[in-house]
Parts: sequence; C-alpha cells; structure tokens
Amino acid sequence: MSTDIAGASVRRIPRQDRSEQRFELILDTTAALIDEVGYGNLTTSLIAKRVGMSGPGIYRYFDGLQAIATALATRNLRRLLERATELTSDTSLEWEAAMHGLVGVYCDMFRSEPGFRWLRLGDAIDRHLIDETETNRTVVARHMANHFVQRYDVFPRIDLLAHVEVMVEIADSLVARAFVSNSQGDEFFIAETSRLLTRYLGEYLASTLEEAERLQSLKA
Repeated sequence: MSTDIAGASVRRIPRQDRSEQRFELILDTTAALIDEVGYGNLTTSLIAKRVGMSGPGIYRYFDGLQAIATALATRNLRRLLERATELTSDTSLEWEAAMHGLVGVYCDMFRSEPGFRWLRLGDAIDRHLIDETETNRTVVARHMANHFVQRYDVFPRIDLLAHVEVMVEIADSLVARAFVSNSQGDEFFIAETSRLLTRYLGEYLASTLEEAERLQSLKA
C-alpha cells in the first residue's frame, strides 16, 4: 500500500478501498504527466484536473507536489527492490544469469513504469527516500548485497557493499543512456551493462575468494 512507503509525505492515510484507490490514482496520474509534460511543468491543479478532483481535494492526501513526487519515487524504489528480490529468489538461476536478469528488471522499469526514466532511483526528488542515513543507491546496493550473500551462500566480505554500490552506479548510468533516444532501450548499451557488471563481480569474487582461502590455510 502506498501509504506504507511514504508515510511522512502523506497528510491523510486512506482507510477505505475507495480512498486507497484515489491515492494510487493520484500517483499513477502524476507519473503519466511526468512523461507527458515534464516534472517542471507539473502542478497540483493539473494533477487534480486529470484525476477528476478539485484542487483542494489533493491536499486531503498530500502536502503538495513535492510530497506527491516523494510518494511516487518511493513506490517505484520499493517496486524495483521487490522485483529484484523476486528474480534472485529463483533457485534455478546461477549468479551470472541473475545479474543479466537484474539488468533486465531495471530496463523493464524504464519501459513499463511511467515517469521512471526521470525518477529512476529517486535522487531527483530526495536522496533519502527510505533511509535517513543511507542514500537510495546505498539502500539498493545493501539490499542486493545482503540478498546475494544469502541466495548464493557468499562469504559476507567487508567490502562487498562498496563493490555493489559501484555496480549500481554503472547500471544506472548505462541503462539511462540506453533509453535516451530509444523507448525500448538501445540493446548495445543494455548488453554492455550486463557484460560489465558480470565481469566486475566475477573478478571481485574470484580475488576475494583467493584471499579467503589463503587466510583459511594460514589458520589450518
């Protein structure tokens, strides 16, 4: 439920199905309008008109445009994490296939989530959508690093998070580039993103595994 993902941005918590549907409609409409007119041209009046509400009606749920955008960006970030977790939970996938799949999940968000190309990981709205101390990118990296350790039984190396953050930066930059002039994404940049991430992680895991084995042999 959207109110759970951005409670600080919400003036009124919907308690009934109809109110929750209206809440979601406001977010969906805002997302569509971002693609249509651009965030810089958005107003609460425009959103309200498209939703079929009065201007003041929007303020029953949100404090203003920034609050709506924050709730939308947070919803998108949560959806991305949920889809990524669902993918990597597939026990039939080796880690290399999972990496390719995660790039695909991010690309699908660009294709299927209105407004996502501008919002992406939410930094344009707020760098701390979910956690007050960690940035959105660090939240994504930590989520994926923790899940990767559990899913693939990887020894939790002390610098794993930093390396996954590098991967998040690479993926975000290259995937965004893939969609600059192609609504479905430039396959060259998408393929290169997968290749670079897989190679980077593979090299890191191999080097740290060697170090772990060396330390283990010293203890024996």
